[in-house]
Amino acid sequence: MIEAGTLIVKILENQKVERVFCVPGESYLSVMNGLQETSIETILCKHEGGASMMAEAEGKLSGRPGIAFVTRGPGATNAASGVHIAQQDSTPMILFVGQIEKEMYGRDAFQEVDYKEFFGGMSKLVIEVQDANRLSEIISRAFHTAMSGRPGPVIIALPENMLTEKVTVKPTGFVKKINSGPSTKDLALYIEEIKKSKNPIVIIGGSVWSEDAAINLEKVSEILNIPIYTSHRRQSYFNNFHKNYAGDLGLAVNPRIIKSIKDSDFITIIGGRLSENPSQAFTLLGIPEHNSKLAHIHPSPEEIGKVYKPDIGIVSSPIVFVETLKMTLQSFNQSFFKETNDYQKIYQDWINENLTSPNSGVDLSRGIRELKEKLKDDTIITNGAGNYAVWVHRLFRFKKYNTQLAPISGSMGYGVPAGIAAKLKHKNKEVIAFAGDGCFQMTSNEFATAVQFNVGLVVIVVDNEMYGTIRMHQHKNYKGRYKHTGLINPDFVQLANSMGGKGYPVDKTDDFVKTFLEASEWSNKNSLPSLLHVKTGSEMVLPGKRFDQL
Repeated sequence: MIEAGTLIVKILENQKVERVFCVPGESYLSVMNGLQETSIETILCKHEGGASMMAEAEGKLSGRPGIAFVTRGPGATNAASGVHIAQQDSTPMILFVGQIEKEMYGRDAFQEVDYKEFFGGMSKLVIEVQDANRLSEIISRAFHTAMSGRPGPVIIALPENMLTEKVTVKPTGFVKKINSGPSTKDLALYIEEIKKSKNPIVIIGGSVWSEDAAINLEKVSEILNIPIYTSHRRQSYFNNFHKNYAGDLGLAVNPRIIKSIKDSDFITIIGGRLSENPSQAFTLLGIPEHNSKLAHIHPSPEEIGKVYKPDIGIVSSPIVFVETLKMTLQSFNQSFFKETNDYQKIYQDWINENLTSPNSGVDLSRGIRELKEKLKDDTIITNGAGNYAVWVHRLFRFKKYNTQLAPISGSMGYGVPAGIAAKLKHKNKEVIAFAGDGCFQMTSNEFATAVQFNVGLVVIVVDNEMYGTIRMHQHKNYKGRYKHTGLINPDFVQLANSMGGKGYPVDKTDDFVKTFLEASEWSNKNSLPSLLHVKTGSEMVLPGKRFDQL
């Protein structure tokens, strides 16, 4: 017989979980005891929000649930930020939460929270384990639920005295992801519409994707000569250097891309939902009916028709759909090739546009353009939220799948925890975490986590001494009234040094790339994080645009 807490660990071992992220708590001491001797790496975080964000990033990288453990009450509420990201970004994730003893329920006991009420609106499933003998059943269900349909977070509450019960239950075996595929009829209908269309386009997004899917979609685009757009913060889903890549739909998007999509007579959405940001506040397509043909391929039937009424709706894993479509098109002895248009030129003109430089401070546009020429194709770029991220999205080009980690949810503080998770999983790849000065300070304590676990990522803090996005909206709506968005920042170089990493100041554009290369070399040599404190000044609000140009 073993304790229920140890059984949980053995179940996770059977799921081939490589690591878990946690902040310790007395409510799940039995699990912590089980984690003493295991193949699973335990990453001790500084805040539950950081732990849940790391678990979410792990889910993005692996396609299987990232795992986090937090204690009851405030531990759970702190972790909500990562849960919300997982829900908005459709990321598989399981959050194990300590809970009060079963006999204490309903008495407003110490740190008592009704987790079904608290997490119910942003989770696929919230369940409390009352009987330790059902742990295998419940965790198996959690893995299936987190990965099925539209992936998302699952919350499992663990009463403290349940975890110390002795059990003889066999740990459940490996849970395989169940994938659906298009029917022959659906595929035939879709191909017929493609044949009839004059200027079809494809928009890919969501979370169910793979390296093979990206390669298969390249082949489909070549057979059809069809432009491929990526959804908001999903740029690494398709090779940005491919001749059929047409750009991304996100914040501060190229207006010519909007026109190209609106002019299309057949739009295919694969995997994504075309939610607020990529749809430009739900103005890109007609709701519920668009004025041209629309196909929506999504693994969850609940998402098809939720906002947009498609002419063709196909419930299918995007991975399976693209593979099946490629093989079917290759089997035909006929040409589906569409006339060439200028979508690639539109993309090239946008990324190579001559952008206005600031009068003082580091020119982020020039710095990123020079930096990207020095990076390997498999470099992973992470970021949180803020106007600084618009430079990252517009100026970086992604060639390899899953080399971009960024929150659709718009969560500040995401870049550093995501970068830590990425570097832990891909120790031999360069990982760069971008953060604004406000964004960084929301999870800057996790820099110490990177030190403790020898995570050699490079953090680039873009310092404009304000919450830039909110200042931008103040300027648009209440010009001249800028209180409450200015920041007095610490010396980020000394902060990094004090935590055991290494900080580097960057005050001039000419120093940006050479300082990065020095920091990267130091981090790789010492397996410790480094930080660039990049002072841009407060003049620029977007790439090539000053505040006074809004």
